[in-house]
Amino acid sequence: MLARLLILVSSMVLLHSAYSAWQARIAADTGGFEVESILGARIPPDILVEAVSSFITLVIGMLWSAPALKGVTFASEMSSRSVDSTDSGFAFASVRHRGSILFGQETKS
Repeated sequence: MLARLLILVSSMVLLHSAYSAWQARIAADTGGFEVESILGARIPPDILVEAVSSFITLVIGMLWSAPALKGVTFASEMSSRSVDSTDSGFAFASVRHRGSILFGQETKS
């Protein structure tokens, strides 16, 4: 519950920072003044701090609300199965049906 609230609040703050950055760029273009560039972004520093902090908070909230990772290894799969219920997998390697065509006598036409 707390993680979803954190995601909601940080999403709203991130949207607010995007709107504020857009509004600052429009004000700079219509007012004829230049906004200082920080790390290659031409937005005010307080909006940049707001955007980065809300993004980090959003990622933390998403990671906090995510379910536990499932095991994807062969050992974790075999922990829930028995040896008798698994297929050995050698059935696909049968080449007996191709032997007469691949290794047969060449016919002269």
